[in-house]
Amino acid sequence: MDGSGVNGEINALVVGMIGMFFLTLIIILFVVIYQRKLLKQERKHKQAEEDHQLELLQATLESQEKERDRIGRELHDGVGVLLTTARMYLQHWSEESTGEQGEVGKKIDAMLGETIESVRGVSSNLRPVVLENLGLAEAVSDLIRKVEDASSVNIQFDCSYKHPLSQKDELSIYRVVQELLTNGLRHSGASKIDLHINSLLHLFSLTYQDNGKGISKEVTEIKGLGLKNMESRINALKGKWMLKSPPEGGVLINIQIER
Repeated sequence: MDGSGVNGEINALVVGMIGMFFLTLIIILFVVIYQRKLLKQERKHKQAEEDHQLELLQATLESQEKERDRIGRELHDGVGVLLTTARMYLQHWSEESTGEQGEVGKKIDAMLGETIESVRGVSSNLRPVVLENLGLAEAVSDLIRKVEDASSVNIQFDCSYKHPLSQKDELSIYRVVQELLTNGLRHSGASKIDLHINSLLHLFSLTYQDNGKGISKEVTEIKGLGLKNMESRINALKGKWMLKSPPEGGVLINIQIER
C-alpha cells in the first residue's frame, strides 16, 4: 500500500474519531440539558406543592380565627348580656328581700359576677379586641398584665414596634405569644420570662426566654405541649424559628419573619 493510501486511512480514522467525539459530546450535552430540565420541572412541582400546602395552612388558620371571632362575639354579645341582665334583676330582687333570701341573693350575685368575668376572659381570649383597636404592642402588654395578675411569674417585655405588620399577621403573632406564655406557665414552671419584639423595615423578630425546666425531653414531646400550633403559624407567615436550651437553663426561642 502506497503512502497516499495510508494517509487516507489515517485521515478517515481521525475524522471518525472526531465525529465520535462530537457525537459523544452532543449526547452528553443532551443528557445534561434533559436532566436540568427534569430538575427544573421537579423544583417547579415541589414549589407548587409547597405553595399549595401553605395556602391550605393559611386557609385553615384563617377559618379557625373566624370561628374564634364568632364564638367570642356570641359569648360577649349573647351570653354576657344575658348574664348581666339576669344579675341586674337579681340585685333588684335582693334589695327587696330580707333575711335568708337576701343572703342567698347575695351569694348568687357573687357567683354571677364571677361567671360574667370568666365569660369576658374567654371572649377576650378568643377575640382580642385590644389587638383590633390598638395593635400588637398594646395587645401583648395587656396580655402580659393579665398573666402577671393571675400568676406569680415576672415578665419583662421589651418592644420596638416602629414598622407594624398587617392586622392579619399581628393576630398570628399574638397567638404565638399566647402559646409561648401558656407553655411557660403550665409546662416549664418558669418564674421569670423575657419577651422581646423588634420590628424593622425588612425583618420582624421575636425572642422568648424563660428560666423553666428547659428542653431536656424529646422534641416530639415538646411539640405536644402546643408548640406545634406555633410552628404552623410561623410557617404560614413564611418565617423561621429556633428553639434551644441555653447553658443557664430554661428555653430560648427566636422567631424571624422577612418582610
